[in-house]
Amino acid sequence: MKKIALDLDGVVFDSENLYRVYAEMYDVDYFKRDSLINNSKRMSQDRYNWEKQQFTSFYEKYAIGVLSTANLMTGVNIVLPKLVDNFEFIVVTSRSDEEVELARRKLEDIGLKEVKIFNKEGKKIDRLIKEKVDYIIDDDEEICRLAAMKQIHALYFKNAASDKIEENEFLTMVNNWGEIYKFLQLNGGMDGD
Repeated sequence: MKKIALDLDGVVFDSENLYRVYAEMYDVDYFKRDSLINNSKRMSQDRYNWEKQQFTSFYEKYAIGVLSTANLMTGVNIVLPKLVDNFEFIVVTSRSDEEVELARRKLEDIGLKEVKIFNKEGKKIDRLIKEKVDYIIDDDEEICRLAAMKQIHALYFKNAASDKIEENEFLTMVNNWGEIYKFLQLNGGMDGD
């Protein structure tokens, strides 16, 4: 059975969109200005001209609230249950223990009851190699590129603001869970129903 590593934010949960909303509000409420430097960047610390401590304060203020109120990405609750019999799933994330417990409950609700979660992962690629992952689904362009260089097929889950990437044999851009299903169905050896 082939193994898929999932990222949480921006892949399973719409939390990246919520972070964008809260970051815009934080920028105005706390700094009284527009500190945006590049809206195409995925992470807030790359989008805004904030100091490291300001970003840390933002994250500490909003992280738990964002994940606890985040919705599932459109279609994930339809696609994942169709894939669990044909693929082994793990989650590789940098999130904290508390955030992971919130995520675990939400994952159980959509059929991923006994998924292994590796959290506080600063170097995802090392974990992917150690776990012998065949595919990764992530919204971080750099992680996807690194995985592809290690011949792990990366499905880059592009959000609307992100830049397009150049695809190759191990790097595929997807925009929704239907495209993920199609790719895995046609390339991963699934028996569809």
